[in-house]
Amino acid sequence: MTLAAQVEEDGFAIVHDILSEPEAVSLRQELDQSGLPRSRAGIRHVLSHSGVSRFANDSRVLGIVRKILGENAIPFRVPLFDKSPTAHWLVM
Repeated sequence: MTLAAQVEEDGFAIVHDILSEPEAVSLRQELDQSGLPRSRAGIRHVLSHSGVSRFANDSRVLGIVRKILGENAIPFRVPLFDKSPTAHWLVM
């Protein structure tokens, strides 16, 4: 099943191994040290953060997104949802 078909059928798709472990650790550290205002739910408008902007505009990420949304898809309003064991809440 294609990624687009999976999203159409299930409403979501899980894509593994987009970032390497060192890349993920680095991005997490950047966000932890960013000083961006964080609520219980996460961070709003996080695309302004350079690390998130790099990730959102990475060809690996854009390639996945564009398979589902089309070739003209671009990152726009990026919220960061905190769905950790200590901040578990429903995303609808």
